[in-house]
Amino acid sequence: MSAPEMKCGCGCGCSSGAGEGAASREWPEPNRAAMRFLIGSGLWMLACGGYVVARRRPRWFPIWLAALVTWFTLCKYLICTRCENYGEACDFYYLGRWAAKMFPPQPGKTLDTAGIIAEGGSVAVLEIMPAIAALGDWRMFFSFLAALLVNQGAQLSVCCRRCVQYSKDPWKAETCPSYKQAQKLFKL
Repeated sequence: MSAPEMKCGCGCGCSSGAGEGAASREWPEPNRAAMRFLIGSGLWMLACGGYVVARRRPRWFPIWLAALVTWFTLCKYLICTRCENYGEACDFYYLGRWAAKMFPPQPGKTLDTAGIIAEGGSVAVLEIMPAIAALGDWRMFFSFLAALLVNQGAQLSVCCRRCVQYSKDPWKAETCPSYKQAQKLFKL
């Protein structure tokens, strides 16, 4: 049994969309070189963050690890299963396929408060906890900060920019802070 095709996020298969003219544009395949850079920068940020927390504040590490597991599971359930790119090799770290292997689609749902809290909370722990743990060791702090900035820049320019350009899910334009940030940053 194949997953239902999701074009607009409402589950009806229509082409109404968030971005102006998005309904008439097909979402192109992700750029492999850009995706390699994005995934590499994400792994670098996670490795650096995990190392900093484990080294400087070992008691915090289980919390950081729980945030990582939450981000790769609960957040994918609450966000990716509701996305038009569910089951596809999407621009967001190819996680549309990851979500499809773990969870069934939720075509009739949009991003809700639970998804925003899960994503925001887990990302905050993954990004802020290592920065706090590194305080006092400026080399570690600036190494993590560099990894974080490169990853966030890559995410905005690779994932979020294309989401603004091609997404047909109205909930992304309405609720995603990264969507709004990319829209302003790239004047889309």
